[in-house]
Amino acid sequence: MSVAAVISAGEGDAVPALGMAVKVRQRHLAGLFVVEAVIDPDVVIFPHTHSREDECSYLLSGELTYLIGDDVQVAAEGSYVVRPRGIRHAFWNASGTPARIIEMHTPATFDGFYDRVGDILAGYGLDTDQGRAAFDELSAEYGLVQHWDQIPELNNRYGIGRR
Repeated sequence: MSVAAVISAGEGDAVPALGMAVKVRQRHLAGLFVVEAVIDPDVVIFPHTHSREDECSYLLSGELTYLIGDDVQVAAEGSYVVRPRGIRHAFWNASGTPARIIEMHTPATFDGFYDRVGDILAGYGLDTDQGRAAFDELSAEYGLVQHWDQIPELNNRYGIGRR
């Protein structure tokens, strides 16, 4: 059963290690999961592929560069970025100012993922073998494939990952 709610600015379940707040969970709407996040300059969300959910971002402010499949595009404030399941994607903030985004996942099968990633980052980080192993295990549980092997190419081509 869905739960009606008004989730005001500043409300939601905070995930401090990721600079985000979960706004709409599966308990609210079974088919939609929504987070709001700040992506600081030089932050990279590395290449990955969702197998269970489609994803759409809306840029509230700022600018982000997206890799979707083999296509690279810059999305500015007011842009929607649509990423169907099964398509590899990554994004990064190459600008000098923070970007604010709303991330929407459908269906809501991603509910719980970011909370657990936050715990991994706070406990280990992704720069350790333990952190990377825990993240890979969590990703597999959620049907998410990480493309770690593609980071060097993106780093060389776009200068990401070395900031």
